Amino acid sequence: MESSSVIRGRRSIRAYKPDEVPDELIREVLDEARWAPSWRTTQARNVWLLTGDVLQRYRDEFKTAAGRDDPAALDVPATAEWPQACSARIAGAMKTRAASLEAAGEPVDPAAALARMADLFGVPCLLVFGFDECLAEAYAGFDTGAFVQNVCLAAHDRGLGTCIVATVIRYPNLLRRLLPGAEGKRFVVSVTLGRPVSDSPANTFARSRADLDELATWSSVVPRG
Repeated sequence: MESSSVIRGRRSIRAYKPDEVPDELIREVLDEARWAPSWRTTQARNVWLLTGDVLQRYRDEFKTAAGRDDPAALDVPATAEWPQACSARIAGAMKTRAASLEAAGEPVDPAAALARMADLFGVPCLLVFGFDECLAEAYAGFDTGAFVQNVCLAAHDRGLGTCIVATVIRYPNLLRRLLPGAEGKRFVVSVTLGRPVSDSPANTFARSRADLDELATWSSVVPRG
């Protein structure tokens, strides 16, 4: 698949088949993704894989915590307020997705949305990304993000779906109790990984991106003065 098709074709998948993804295929995706750039080639990022019984236990414990309405305690806090243009994009995407789900007869209230997320969209594999807590958040987060993007592109190229999600790691201490080598680490984001349900309204609604001129500023002439 050409790079343009991979980049434009990748999308967030929120409904998965229960089929397990072979370990060899997951390793292939990660082995390719590890070539992502990092500051001074430090490669200071980690990934944990949850499948089988461990994934089910985490799913159960997450649902219990969400059901109690435990407060979120993300290791890397989310932005509280966005610029107006960003907020408008969030609202637009959520409206489009909700309309697609409603048309298919699926509930779209906040409780239903959280329930779908707590079930991890039915995914058979969850990847959790993090880095050493001693590292500067900006650099380590950027380098981890490059790794995550490569994972998503490599997965899409192999017919797999992914969704980058922070909400499902909102209770990081649950993960620290389950995952080996997680002490002293900060979890930054998770990625669901599996085979998409191709006709699900959660996977087929129309997407959009801001025009390039909204994002790019060209500077070619030094101003006089």
